[in-house]
Amino acid sequence: MGRTVPSFRMLLEEMIAELSLFRRALHGEDKDAFDTLMNKARKHASSCTVAPTLDPMNAVFLSILIEQEKEINSLRGAKANVPAGHQVQP
Repeated sequence: MGRTVPSFRMLLEEMIAELSLFRRALHGEDKDAFDTLMNKARKHASSCTVAPTLDPMNAVFLSILIEQEKEINSLRGAKANVPAGHQVQP
């Protein structure tokens, strides 16, 4: 038997397709940033599948935030390993 409810991965791809006009209106590096964000969402599609009560767009946002938090933590760790005399002050 076939699925009666689309998988989250299929739903995510549909959402990205619906945002294609928005993406086309973006310029240069903004398009790249958009694509990067959508790839971050794709990384967590399996996790989103097991939370069917979560609004799909909220699941996308949460997935992106998780990936960005990991990047921030990585940068903090890298900064902590830079010798004190070599750190750039904000």
